[in-house]
Amino acid sequence: MIKKLTMQRRRLNQLNDSEVSVGAIKSVPEHTPEELQKIVRYNEFGTDKIPARSFLRGSVYRNGKHGWQFVSREAVKGVIEGKLTGNTAYKLVGDRMVGDVKHQIDIIGPANAPSTTVKKKGRNRPLIDTGGLYRSIDREVLKRAGD
Repeated sequence: MIKKLTMQRRRLNQLNDSEVSVGAIKSVPEHTPEELQKIVRYNEFGTDKIPARSFLRGSVYRNGKHGWQFVSREAVKGVIEGKLTGNTAYKLVGDRMVGDVKHQIDIIGPANAPSTTVKKKGRNRPLIDTGGLYRSIDREVLKRAGD
């Protein structure tokens, strides 16, 4: 029994050493990293001319208490049982989060202003212009900074 508990503790320590980060982090040809930061900031919080379209915070609000907790519990369970490594568990949780953030982008409102015409933009979907922001949404597993 002690051996089994020791092994489970080692596996759980893998989770303590890392964390998953989700956001506009994948390089895309349409935007520099600096441009992506601005696009995220302007849409997350809005500006004088752009209404807030919180695709990150909105996704946390919609999924954080149920969907992400469920997949996190299952991932931890997999680590404890030895079916997953800590890194793989974080990747699974991150993949779910990426899908949910992209879904939030797909359903976000409010609609574009009349001045942002379909003719000008090519479509009438907020947050989708070149598609660069959407494609930049990704996850990365990072080593956790020391506490």
